[in-house]
Amino acid sequence: MTRPARSFSFLYLFLMLACSLLVQLPAHAQGLAMALDRSGDVEVLAGGKSSKLNLLDYLPADSELRLPANSAATLVYLGTSQEWQFTGPGRFKLQAGQPSALQGAAPKARGVPAQSTQAMAKLEPVQRERMALGAVVMRASGPLRIVSPNNVDVLDPRPTLLWLVTEGRAVRITVTPADSQTPAAQTVTAAMQWTVPVELAPGNYSWRLEAAGEAGGAPAATRTGRFSIIDKGDARRARMAEAPANFAQRVSQAVTLESDNLPHDALLLWRALAAERPNEESLKQWAK
Repeated sequence: MTRPARSFSFLYLFLMLACSLLVQLPAHAQGLAMALDRSGDVEVLAGGKSSKLNLLDYLPADSELRLPANSAATLVYLGTSQEWQFTGPGRFKLQAGQPSALQGAAPKARGVPAQSTQAMAKLEPVQRERMALGAVVMRASGPLRIVSPNNVDVLDPRPTLLWLVTEGRAVRITVTPADSQTPAAQTVTAAMQWTVPVELAPGNYSWRLEAAGEAGGAPAATRTGRFSIIDKGDARRARMAEAPANFAQRVSQAVTLESDNLPHDALLLWRALAAERPNEESLKQWAK
């Protein structure tokens, strides 16, 4: 079989597997609420089935939450922009207007920006697809790969660049404005991320990765990515406000960054959240 034929076969198999996974997804009603935080084992009863509550789960109306002692959960109602905090022990019904306590202390409410809940509702079908295809990841071959940013807008004027390279192998990174041949920043490191040490002016940039050739005379590997630092007049600059310490609010902020087409800044926040909760599979999928 020729190489082009092998490549076509792999792509065909990948697409068939992706379609198969999507077809196997259960039908969902539009989510009434989204889970932003959870501690302990919280049970969800919905559609006659019981499951563990996970971060970023979308829950339909009439779901029931069951919280044992010393457990807690934070949900946001997508239609009312109300955040509800539940503490165990208790049982709670997610009614259309607001949750009700069947047993235990009543949940506490807090208003959240409508824009945040709109972003969560927008993310729902994307979240389902991402979880379904989470195990199917196409990776570039070779010893060096750019992770992010590449062909995206970037909020932070001192972006953190991410890549993959053979462990312990040093790379040279050069960041250059699109209208110049003079680098704005440069370094050599054996790490797999680097934060640009100077504030970049709004505009377009390229960043180049160069890894030294391996033993045996193999040529050096190079990769080039591109990104744009958004203009100060861009409304999305409001996202530069300091990230809140509250975990649920930081999840909400990451969702909003995704909705604002700022996937690189969102990725950095997803990675930080996933590092704090290493057992949350949904966070792992967004942190890739």
